[in-house]
Amino acid sequence: MFDEPAVKISRTQTLLVVTFLILVQATGAVAGFWLPAIAPEIGADLGLSPALIGYQVLIQYVFGMLSSLMAGGFVLRLGPWRASQLALLLFVFAHALFQTGSVAMIGLGSVVLGCGYGLVTPAASHLLNKIVTPSNRNLVFSFRFTGVPLGGIATGLAAPPTALAFGWQQSVLVVIAVSVLLVLAMQPMRDRWDDDRSASAPLLKNPVADMKMVWSLVPLKWLAFYGLCMGAVQTTLTTYTVTMLVEDLSYTLVAAGVGLSMIQFASVFGRVAWGWLADRVGSGLKVAGLVALIAALGAGVTCLLTPAWPSGLVYALCFGLGFVGMSWNGVYASEIARLAPEGKVSGATGACMFITFAGVFLGPVLFVAMHAWSGVYTTTFGLTAMIALGGLFCVLRAAAGIRATRSTCR
Repeated sequence: MFDEPAVKISRTQTLLVVTFLILVQATGAVAGFWLPAIAPEIGADLGLSPALIGYQVLIQYVFGMLSSLMAGGFVLRLGPWRASQLALLLFVFAHALFQTGSVAMIGLGSVVLGCGYGLVTPAASHLLNKIVTPSNRNLVFSFRFTGVPLGGIATGLAAPPTALAFGWQQSVLVVIAVSVLLVLAMQPMRDRWDDDRSASAPLLKNPVADMKMVWSLVPLKWLAFYGLCMGAVQTTLTTYTVTMLVEDLSYTLVAAGVGLSMIQFASVFGRVAWGWLADRVGSGLKVAGLVALIAALGAGVTCLLTPAWPSGLVYALCFGLGFVGMSWNGVYASEIARLAPEGKVSGATGACMFITFAGVFLGPVLFVAMHAWSGVYTTTFGLTAMIALGGLFCVLRAAAGIRATRSTCR
């Protein structure tokens, strides 16, 4: 459970830690998005369809899920700071494999990349839980989660022109260089922020134990299912918005890309705004429920889209969807840290993230099945609305679990 830090952390120190954690997560996002952003160049060079990049992303997510379950042992043994550095070094190794240009090495590199990505959030949550206070917890966690959209924006701006100018294999050196520089910049602060590491902690923990822990704590279990639902919502937004705008609203690919950019851009502000609100009202669960409700309403409005809608209104809807459907992550991670047993934050976060990753897979699968029935992408977003309402239900169950626990303790 969340407590006041044992040692008073200055605002400068908090800002420094959060900045580095944002950089780590942004670098992870760049590492994960880089190949998909230049898929046409890779396909042309290897004589393969660019659509096959989907398998690379799938491998990355599968091993990200598995790695998140194992992350708790690495965090406790090495410390969260060193675990973050290890993640960066795995990004380096993965992109060194990508640079070979071999399809087999791209597959292996995707495994390594996923293993690195699964370490990032459990390590960050463990560290943040040491420095935040009850009055800033949600905001600090949410600031840290801006790394994903910022990394996505950076990749979109840097990857394609770099690949065109120097070749796709040489372009991955950007990720390698950034990761190495960040590892070196973090090293002087390692002893300060890994002061609670335990040399006796098992490096490879039984992942089932953390899953059992989450499952046994009713509020944490339902919060994990909230992450599953909102993970599905987020993935449908990033995966199908462009296709919906092109196929159902007759947008050009460039114009549809603007809609996706609005979603990503909004998520930067949304993550900070919801974290700030959660601290102001003193309840991350209430804000999480509000986010799910608004996401359901926004997805419901999407069902009404037609080519007659003004583009400005369509882009405003995209911004609104990004503001909620892509912005729940920080408050979610903060609540996991608050509800986790003392000393179990990284393990609880890893187990919850495993369930969240399941939503990343489930969302597109259900969306495709729904589209096969409806034949229209706009109508299919009604499924997204229902999944978001499922997230609201999970929040209500988590809140009920907290009330029941308090009643039992009296």
